[in-house]
Parts: sequence; structure tokens; C-alpha cells
Amino acid sequence: MRVVALISGGKDSCYNMLQCVSAGHSVVALANLRPHTHVPDELDSYMYQTVGHQAVDLYAEAMDLPLYRRTIEGSSLHTGREYSQTAGDEVEDLYQLLKLVKEKEGVEAVSVGAILSDYQRVRVENVCARLQLQPLAYLWRRDQAELLREIISSDLHAVVIKVAAYGLDPERHLGKSLAEMEAYLHELSEKYGVHICGEGGEYETFTVDCPLFKKKIVIDSMETVIHSADAFAPVGYLRFTRMHTEDKREGSGGRPLPLSRCPCQNTIDRMTEELEYADKTPDVQGGCPSNAERSCQSEPGCVPSHSSRSSSGFQWISGLTALQSEHPDVQSQTRHVFTLLQRQLQEKGLLMKHVLLVHLYVSDMENFSQINSVYCTYFTHNPPARVCVQAWLPVSQQLRMDVLLHDGTVACEEDAFPQRDTLHVQSLSHWAPANIGPYSQAVQVREAVFCAGQIALVPCSMQLVNGPVALQARLCFSHMEKVLRAMDSRLTLAHVLQAHIYITHRDHAAAVTEVWNRTIQDVQEECECAAQVESSVAVVPSLPRGAAVELHVTAVRDRPTDRSSHRSVSQIPGCRVECRLLQSSCARYASLSLSVCLSDPHAAAESVTDQLLSSYQSALHKTTGLSALCARVFYKSHDALVTQIATACGHRRHRSAVTDAGAYVQTRSWSCQSSRRPRRERAESRFTGHSPTISEER
Repeated sequence: MRVVALISGGKDSCYNMLQCVSAGHSVVALANLRPHTHVPDELDSYMYQTVGHQAVDLYAEAMDLPLYRRTIEGSSLHTGREYSQTAGDEVEDLYQLLKLVKEKEGVEAVSVGAILSDYQRVRVENVCARLQLQPLAYLWRRDQAELLREIISSDLHAVVIKVAAYGLDPERHLGKSLAEMEAYLHELSEKYGVHICGEGGEYETFTVDCPLFKKKIVIDSMETVIHSADAFAPVGYLRFTRMHTEDKREGSGGRPLPLSRCPCQNTIDRMTEELEYADKTPDVQGGCPSNAERSCQSEPGCVPSHSSRSSSGFQWISGLTALQSEHPDVQSQTRHVFTLLQRQLQEKGLLMKHVLLVHLYVSDMENFSQINSVYCTYFTHNPPARVCVQAWLPVSQQLRMDVLLHDGTVACEEDAFPQRDTLHVQSLSHWAPANIGPYSQAVQVREAVFCAGQIALVPCSMQLVNGPVALQARLCFSHMEKVLRAMDSRLTLAHVLQAHIYITHRDHAAAVTEVWNRTIQDVQEECECAAQVESSVAVVPSLPRGAAVELHVTAVRDRPTDRSSHRSVSQIPGCRVECRLLQSSCARYASLSLSVCLSDPHAAAESVTDQLLSSYQSALHKTTGLSALCARVFYKSHDALVTQIATACGHRRHRSAVTDAGAYVQTRSWSCQSSRRPRRERAESRFTGHSPTISEER
């Protein structure tokens, strides 16, 4: 892609340019925002580094590229976690600058040097989305010690031009190179928690040379300005008074990039080595073999069902679909589904912004792009998390949707958590896959984190990783943990309360389950805890991008070691029911799994249903007053007995059933989302087992 690089003069913006070139992109222009001539060098900006701005003009000469500069007219007005277009805000100066560059240079992407600042990332992504530009943030959430070593090793030369942290002294450290400072920065990090790359504002740098420069920048004279003479952490910076560019030795300018291998590829290589059995597992191929009959009847009415709304504001709407006889093409069906959703929301006094999580089932993954083209028009700013799988829907239906809602106006008096926190990273990076589409990586309400499904995409290329299914599993599990840590640095996979692992071939179940168990074990050893995680594996016909594995989890920010659990087994003629209950330490969330093993195909459906619901009710009574809000069932065959059991369960629970025939379940699953009584706060439960199935959302 043709890239414009946002530059401040610092090491991060310059090194991200190197990463862009290494990834195969072309940097064709530079862009910078500078302060007014009548204001101090160190502008009070939440967004931009302005120290060293006097020398930024030399970048154009050093790189032989056009440089577009704009004076910062606005100020930091909209300083919340999220950003929307605000007149007079300094972010709008960035919008106008990039708009001009796009018109003049035809750029398609923007190089951004953000490492850890969500504040900067959110605002740059907002501007890029409005201009239809792709942000490239290859330093995002990189390990800072590793990144600093990489920057220094890449032949990038930068000097410290500002210090503002305990242990850093303007008189001693200003003007020193990164190489000279590296060991001391590690020492400060260990002693005082200083960010090694200066992400906490501890120091700023100016790059005087790098492999992309055709000329190097020479600072002839400068002066030290003391901004604050604090006895413990004085703040000072350098003001450049005279500088020039100088030819580099012959053949050194613009030489090939001396970078190590792509960090994403390094991660994949390491994972491949760790998978002891990787060469024994088959490469991904084929689909989901199933003898299940596909239902050919439309379901009467196709009326959505909904749960009650808990006192803390959670509610499910399920079974949103459309009939092909009334809406012949997939896009019109999708529009009708959203019309139904909006109607339901209006009746409940809610809006689209109250949707937290979407379960999207499609009859043919080939239709996904058409469905998504309509879907994206309904969710724009901070969209909900989403998991999408192909399932055997009735032939009259091409998609079905279930949504989890939360009314943010309902708050608990003791609630110390923000009502809603959304992670929607749209930048390409080496961190985890960007969510360029209309869904977020995760949405958190109170302690609960609802994650989008993760597949094994290579983050920097957004292409599916090449390799056996075990490698796909390991990579998508790693993506999920990174998403959890981005939501809260204390969250790990040990905080997962409920995990659904979708695969496209039953032969993959053993390898994927082994990788999952090993991953959880490694996390537990790292955290020195023996947390329990409830999981199930389901085989579906197809997943997005042709993936073989997709992981979908709900996590809880609790104390995993203090979770309570219960297991029971019941036997009746021809049937065995195993019940597993896992409740969070805060007692607001739970996962309830029921495994139904039918040894007799002629078992009495009524007896099985009685035992299933009896085990379910008994388990709920062992919780601190939880009750179900939503249930899901997967089964592997559409035979008469299973259909009778599923239908009977639906009638007994006074809910309408959703029957997605043909999905094979490694651990059969009926999942429920619950509310707690008397406080009625939301919880999760799931029935898992070996039965062949339907998918049921209530």
C-alpha cells in the first residue's frame, strides 16, 4: 500500500516506518503536526510530541519525500476513552492534514508509532476510518524491552531530547543516544517501573539517522530548557537552534532494511517448535463429515424469543431470522433480521448501542461478505463483539442471529466498574488480528468480558496461517489471551469461565483439545493457580476465512482459584447425564454444562427430558440464586429421539427452540446465560455432552 508516515521526529514513528517497508508497503509521504510559533516548544497536548519540531523539516530532505505539515489549532477537548468528531479538538487537525495528503498523494494507509497508548490509537483510527485509510501500527503492544533492543539493532540512531521521570536528569541524560541509555533504562524499569520505551512520557527522542534516510541529520547547536526544576523528577528538554543534513557515506543511504524476521513469523516458528506433535496432525483440509439430514421445513412463524431483563440490565433476543419465500436474497434477509432486531429494541426502550454480543449463524459461509455488507451499516462506532459460524439452518433461512443486550442505565449501587468498555483495534500490527470489520475484539460490562471469535490469522498480513490444525489452535488461543490482557493487564485464559472451540472436522478434535489443555496448563503454571475453565468442542461445516479452528470465550475478572464447582452423574435406563457447574468467585456468573450420553436409541424421550431438566434445576439450586437467561444446544444428528428431547426441553422451559441440525459436538452443549436472584445479576451456564444436535439460543 501507499503509506503516509505520521512523524514526530521520535524513534517510534521512525521505526514504524521501517516496519512498514519491511512488510512490503511504500512510504510515499510524511506528515507532521507542529505548534504555533508563539507557543512553547512543549505543547500541552494529549496526542502529539512537539519537542524537537524545529528539526522535523529536515526529514523531507533526509528521506527525499514530500513533507506535509499543519499547525495545531485545536486543543484536547474530547479526552474520554472513546472519540467522536469534535469541533475545535486537536484530533480534527490530524483529520485535515491526512485528508490533504490523501488528496495529493493518493495514499491508502497511515504509519503510526503508537506502542501502548489507547488514547492515541483510538483517535488515529477514528480519523483513518473517516478517510477510509488503513492504520499500520506495527509497534502496538510489543514487548518494550525487546522492541528497544530491536530499534537499536536496526541501525536507527536517536538521541534523548526530553526527560520527565524519577531517575532521569536533564543535565546527565539529555543528548545521549538510545544505545548509551539502554542499560540504564532497564535499571530504572526494574527499580521504579519506568516504561523502557518511554510510553509513560518518561522520555522522548529525536531520530537523526536510520536505514531509510538518504542523508543524516546533524544537530549543530542546541540549548537545554528546564521545564520543571522538581528535586526528584526534574523535567527538561533540548531546543535545537541550528541543524543541517549531511550526505551519508556512499551506498549507505536507502539501503535494504537490516531487520530481523517478522515478529509474527517468529511467534509462529516458536509455536511450531513447541507443538511436539505438530508433524503428526493432518494439514487442514476437507469439511465437516456428517450424515445428519438437513431440515427442509421452515419453522412456523420464525418469531424471535427473548429472555427477561435482569435487574442489572442484561437480556437476550434469540432466533432473529427471515424466510426465503418472503426475502429471496441473502442481503434482503439480513436487512429483515435487523428490522426485527430494531423492532424488538424499540419495544424494550433500547437502541443498537445496547447490543454487546452477536451470535451469527449462516447457512453458507460463501454468503458472508454479502451479509457483512449489510451488517456493517447497522454497527459503526464501537460495535459489539461477534462470533460467526456456518450451521445447518432450515433451507428457507440463510442466516440466524442472537444478541445479548445490556441497558447501561441500570446500575448497581456497589458497582465500581464502568458500564461498558470496548476494545476495537483496527490497526494492522504484530499484536493480534485487527478488527477492520463491524465488530470489536471484546466488550466488558462490570466483571464480565464478552470476546469475539478468534481464528488463526497472522496479524500483520491478516492471512490464515499455513500449517497443521494444532498450529491454528495454538495461534488463535494466543490471540484470545492477548485480547484479554489488552482489556485488563491482569486477565489471562485462566479467567475464562466458558469456552466454545469450533472446528470443521471431527478428526481435529483430539489435537485441538490437547493444545487447549496444554495452553490452560501453561497459563496456570505461569500464574501459579489451579483455576478451572469450562470448555466444549463443536464441529461445524465451515468457519470464516476457511479456518479450521475458532475460539469464543466469556471471561470474568474474578479470583479463578476461589471459584466454586460441582459435578454429578445421573443414570436412567438408556441414558447417562453428567452435570458440571462452575461459578465465578464473585458469584455473579456461572457455567452449567450437561452431558447427555444415550446408550439406547429407543430410550424414552420423556424420561431423558425429565432427568435433563432435573439435573439442570438441581445445579442451579447450588448457585447463589442464579437463573437462566439464555440456552444453546448442539447435537450431531437430526434423529427423532434427539429432536423430541430438544423440543420437550424447549416446551418445558416455556421458550421457543432454535434447531440448527447437524452440528457435531465433542462435548455436547446447551449453554445458558443467567441472572442472579434476588439481585438477578447476569450469569452464564452451558450444558455440554456427547449428544448429536441443534443449536439453541434462548
